[in-house]
Amino acid sequence: MYGTFQKPNLSVRRFNPPNYNVTNTTNSKGFRDSEQGFEDDLAGVWMAGASNSFGGVLEDDEIMSARLQGLGYKIANLSSEGHKLHQQMRVVRHLAAEGYRPRAVIFEMTLNNIVGDYDYAIKELSEPLVINRDEKQTDIRATQVLEQSVRQLGGVTDVSLFGLKKRLINNSAVYTWAKVGVNGVPFLRDLTLKWGMRADVALANSLSDSVYRKETGNPEYVYFGKTADYMAVIRDWVADHLGVPFGIVIVPSGHHLNSDWFERYMTHLGLDANEHDPTRPYDKLLQALLARNILVLDTAPALQSADVFLSFPDDGHTNAAGHDIIARELAAWLPTALGLEPDL
Repeated sequence: MYGTFQKPNLSVRRFNPPNYNVTNTTNSKGFRDSEQGFEDDLAGVWMAGASNSFGGVLEDDEIMSARLQGLGYKIANLSSEGHKLHQQMRVVRHLAAEGYRPRAVIFEMTLNNIVGDYDYAIKELSEPLVINRDEKQTDIRATQVLEQSVRQLGGVTDVSLFGLKKRLINNSAVYTWAKVGVNGVPFLRDLTLKWGMRADVALANSLSDSVYRKETGNPEYVYFGKTADYMAVIRDWVADHLGVPFGIVIVPSGHHLNSDWFERYMTHLGLDANEHDPTRPYDKLLQALLARNILVLDTAPALQSADVFLSFPDDGHTNAAGHDIIARELAAWLPTALGLEPDL
C-alpha cells in the first residue's frame, strides 16, 4: 500500500469559464508546493487533504498553504485531488518512512470524507507500507477533472458519451470554443442551466438528504462517529511515530455557506427546506471530533461572516477569498491550539 502522488514537475493550465483560468504546478516530489525550500517546508507543518486544499481551481500562490506560508509558517502541502482520508494517511506514512519529521500534522476535512466504515483503514495502519512512487503517480488533466465533475453531478452516466466529450475537448477547437463561449455569456449560461443542458452545482452532494433533517436519531450519523474514530487513531499514530501535535481543519460545504444552493437542492428533491438544516452535517462532524478530544479548527464562523461569495458559480470548491480566510484562521489557531509559533 502506498500514497498517491501527482506527477513531478507538472505545469498544467486548467480553465472553466467563468469560474477559473489557472495554472497548476507540482515540484520534483510531485506536490502542489514550490521547489525552492520544499525540503525546509517538510520540517514545518504537513497539510494533508484532497481537492479543496490541493486547490486545483486556483493559482499556486492563492491556495491556503501558500497563503499560510506568507503569514510566516513553513508548510508542506501533501494534498492530492480525490484523496480519501486513508490515502492522505499513506502519504504521511510514506514521508515518515523516508525520514522526514514535521512540526505538526494537520488534515483538512470536508463532508466528502464521511464515506462510511473506516475499519479497513484502521487495520491498514498496522500493516507494512510499500513505498513505490513510480506505480502510483497521477496526472492533472482537465479531462480528468471534467469526468469527476460530470460523475459527481450526475449529469452523465453513459461512459461512452463521456468518452465522446473527452475526445471533443482534446481534439475539437470548435467544440471547445462553443463551450467556452456559452459559459462566458451569463444569459446563455442561465438558459443552459434552466434547460438542463448544464449540471447545477447546487444539486451535487456527497451525503444523502436525510442527514439534513432536523429530527435526531438518524442512523446515518453513525458514520460521523466512525470517521471521528479513524481520525483519533491517526492522531495517536502521529503522536507515537512522529511525536508531534495533530489537528484537523474542517471546511463547510457549499450548502452550508450558500442558502440559495441549499434551497435549490431542497426544491430539486421536493423537500421542505424549513424541515432541514444545512449546518447539521457539519455540526455533527465537529461534535464527533471534539468528543474524541481531537484538536479542531472550526472555520464555519469566519467563512459565514464573510461578505463575499466563497465558491465558484459552477464549482463547489472554495475560491481564493475562502482560502485566504482559512489561512488566516490557521495562522491564529496554530499557536493557541498546537503551540506552534511562526517559523519566519
